[in-house]
Amino acid sequence: MLDLIIKLDNECRIKALQQIGRHPVLLADTQLIGREIDHVLGAPLKEYGMVELDNNFYRYQCAAEAGEKVLYVSSDGVLLEFYQQISRLMSEGVQVYDRNGYFLFANPASEMLEGYDSQEYQGKHLLDIYDVNEEYSTVLTILRTKKPVANRCDRFKMKNGTTLTTINSGYPLIIDNYLYGAVVFESDLSVLKRLEKRTFNLEAYIGSTGPDGQAAMYTFDDIVHEAESMRELIHFAKKVSLTDSAILIVGATGTGKELVAQGIHSFSPRRYKPFIDINCSAVPGNLFESIFFGTEKGAFTGSVSKPGLFETANGGTIFLDEVNSISPEIQVKLLRVLQEKRFQRIGGSKYIQCDVRIISAANEDLNALIKQQKIRMDFYYRISAIKMDLPDLKDRSQDSLLLARHFLDELCKQYHREQVTIAQEVLAVFEQYEWPGNVRELHHVIEYAFNRAADDASILTLDCLPGYLRALENEGCAASQCQDLKGYATEGSGTFDERMERFEYELICQTLTANRGNITHSARQLGMSRQSLQYRMKKLNICEW
Repeated sequence: MLDLIIKLDNECRIKALQQIGRHPVLLADTQLIGREIDHVLGAPLKEYGMVELDNNFYRYQCAAEAGEKVLYVSSDGVLLEFYQQISRLMSEGVQVYDRNGYFLFANPASEMLEGYDSQEYQGKHLLDIYDVNEEYSTVLTILRTKKPVANRCDRFKMKNGTTLTTINSGYPLIIDNYLYGAVVFESDLSVLKRLEKRTFNLEAYIGSTGPDGQAAMYTFDDIVHEAESMRELIHFAKKVSLTDSAILIVGATGTGKELVAQGIHSFSPRRYKPFIDINCSAVPGNLFESIFFGTEKGAFTGSVSKPGLFETANGGTIFLDEVNSISPEIQVKLLRVLQEKRFQRIGGSKYIQCDVRIISAANEDLNALIKQQKIRMDFYYRISAIKMDLPDLKDRSQDSLLLARHFLDELCKQYHREQVTIAQEVLAVFEQYEWPGNVRELHHVIEYAFNRAADDASILTLDCLPGYLRALENEGCAASQCQDLKGYATEGSGTFDERMERFEYELICQTLTANRGNITHSARQLGMSRQSLQYRMKKLNICEW
């Protein structure tokens, strides 16, 4: 049964979508009209193939009709193909019998183990295949009792006279309380040895620090965060890590775009392959092609045979930082490689196949650059199959305090210093500041304060901060509070000092109430230091709560 029909124009761009199946496919979106079908499929269009849409797998067949190409998309039979492939890859032998004991299916491991062709057993009864006592047959025991049998040692003779000893586990196939048959998993000594070797390799892997030749990479666990926005972003990044889709990470300077890119690579099936990061803004335009595609000897004066980034990263990931700095001329050449999955070295005539995932990063809105014709639309669509927006540090203010403590702890460990804490006044400034340089700026501020503090200091104070942050301690928003209470001082009777004291008392009480008694936050809101606020509270007999 068909689920979707996709019609293409002469340039293989989507021009119409028609939903057929009962279950909607999210691909049927008018935003996809005009997009290249290769971009949707994630691979070059073929006569028939497999495609993942809306987190489900489908088969498609491409046909030419009335001068246009039409893709017929269906999910029928896909899962069956998966199950069959899984059974072919299993180390254990698998046999399936119907409820009457007749042979239905066997995987290649079972055929190899017992030396038979499953086609010859089709339609035959178990007792016609094996010379076995029904009292000790795993399959017959399951069919009679409807209960599983685990790790039974079976010794039996084939009809050709061969004697086999296997370790079997079998299970009844029951649907809606009705027995349809039985499945048996069988292993002999050779299979058990392979499983033992696999266990040994797993123990060796767990005991190792990482694959040889692969530099230490950041993982998602290294991203320090508490904010919900970051939690959701990491959850989404883990999901897309398992795909080969091109990813575009957009975020302001210092938000951690490369950290997320490395986390995606480390979480992906490509984690043991190379991760190559390159700052596109630092690559001269005349060297771009040779750096990315490599060169052949004699291509130009002094050139040697040298692989480019696409060859070096084959099977892995290339991270294009500041991708918005690539010129439109180079975008065209990169686009061709991303579409065709092949390239030529400079001065070479042979095409080289490449399997590379592209993760790009930009610190500005690429849609605006498209309007300015600095970014080609087709290049943008190719690198942004999945777009991720990193939040600024000011939009996850609770993370600034968490990150500050983390960076300080790391410095203490690095320089073998006793634990150093951060004064509440400093944390208040950190919460007030908007951090235009984001996490990178915060890291540099903590490093500056750490080096400015005395060697025996146990706490970072305001005096340790850079001058532009110390100035914030004297700023605040008391003016807005005064605006709300501007008429209060003139109400009632009393001297000027008495009225000002009443005004100050009410202002401090209102601010403390609004901040649930938090003195640090209240002081920051009033534009004074914590010590000054505590002094005034003591003077006015305002108790802490």
